[in-house]
Amino acid sequence: MKGLELARRYYSEVVLPAFIERAPGKVDSMNFGLAGPGSECYGYDDEISRDHDWGPRVCIWIPENLYKRQSGNLQTIYDGLNHGFLGFDPVKRLDNRIRKDGILSTARFYGNYLGSDRPPETLRDWLLMPEEALSLCSNGEVFREGSGDFMTMREVLLSYFPRDIRLKKIASRCKAAAQHGQYNLWRAFQRNDLLAVQFHKAGFTHEAASLVFLLCRIYRPFGKWIFRGLDNLGTLGSDVKKYLRNMTESNDEKEIQGILEGCAGVLADELVRQDLTPRKGSFLYDYGVEIERSIEDASLREELDSIG
Repeated sequence: MKGLELARRYYSEVVLPAFIERAPGKVDSMNFGLAGPGSECYGYDDEISRDHDWGPRVCIWIPENLYKRQSGNLQTIYDGLNHGFLGFDPVKRLDNRIRKDGILSTARFYGNYLGSDRPPETLRDWLLMPEEALSLCSNGEVFREGSGDFMTMREVLLSYFPRDIRLKKIASRCKAAAQHGQYNLWRAFQRNDLLAVQFHKAGFTHEAASLVFLLCRIYRPFGKWIFRGLDNLGTLGSDVKKYLRNMTESNDEKEIQGILEGCAGVLADELVRQDLTPRKGSFLYDYGVEIERSIEDASLREELDSIG
């Protein structure tokens, strides 16, 4: 059983009935679900995932004012339920100082990951929020909506980046992928600098995968899940992943060049298909320059490529 399904059943069969019985006046202020750090929040969990922080668990996000007044009492109710469920052992926590389930303050949940507990309003607000953190705060599933700002914030995040931010990020990824794979990689081969070869192969791999997430309007997760996440991004994700795997397994310069150009061609085709840029050959850097020209905000258009 996947962790998200386990959490859903634990919520409906154990957690919600307990809070209805013992804290009936507070239930309407609670948002029940499972989101944040943890492979199960993405549906990526497997047998290896079960060594820590995996098991019957539910997140309960509540408004800050209720958290300050009642978090201790409400947490006591939740902790009293911390036993095995459906044959699965209680959660073995890696670090008890970091709470990933139970009673959570909405404001602190978003603030800890994003640096703000308020929905982003300006382009600068969006730029200050790391993409991996946006992924953590919008993954998983909400089983029951309650009052407060939790769903207001989540819905804004799920609407994805504003147009200009997305275009700037796409342009940056195109240019960085080209610099790693279509320029510096070959110079490293010519110098027989094998460490630099591996560095630029890895750089192209990361930038190309990140570009796929942007093209599919999905926030990029943390590094260990980027390539697992490509499996959920349709034909584009599976095609790019195949190219990247083949490139990683090869040490032959000519073979790598063919694989890399094939991958760049698939990405270029998608950029053109989405009408982000006209056809401009296979050099991804040129696509990045062209896409930047369509950004409406002048300061963002002219900003250097340091956007993650």
